[in-house]
Amino acid sequence: MDINQINEHLKKFDLFKEIADDGEKLSKIAASLDHRKIVADEYIFKQGDHGEEFFILISGSVSVLKNTRQMEEYTIVDLKSEGKVFFGEIALLDNDVRSASIKVIEDCEVLVLSQERFTELGDKYPHIALSIMRAIVKRVCTNLRNVNNDVILLFDSLVSEIESTQL
Repeated sequence: MDINQINEHLKKFDLFKEIADDGEKLSKIAASLDHRKIVADEYIFKQGDHGEEFFILISGSVSVLKNTRQMEEYTIVDLKSEGKVFFGEIALLDNDVRSASIKVIEDCEVLVLSQERFTELGDKYPHIALSIMRAIVKRVCTNLRNVNNDVILLFDSLVSEIESTQL
């Protein structure tokens, strides 16, 4: 896959929205990406693995999986490339472990950005890294708001259940 093809893919993602019209900036990002093909039933990464890479799904589909306390996997969601899917973006910002697993359902192609290359990109072109970080932070904030709403809903349900058993 050449730089122009990668640029065309990148333009489709909200993550690169701020710079989608700037071919030079997109090319700098594209030059930092690796292209990989991964076959069905393989894991891209597993929950608990050390995270160092961010992935953009170009073709195919994957499942997001979590482990129960008994270490049994369950599916959170299935994602298809048509949905402009990316995952593992937090690995660009910290060195923590993966909070979920990603398993390939249908053979896929991904573009991969390592934390090291993202740091190098940011050192050379801070305006490019800043636009990506803004998009990542926006997504993290949205996810955090959703989790907060879910916690409130669970709490309300628990209180309602307790109140109904006391009647």
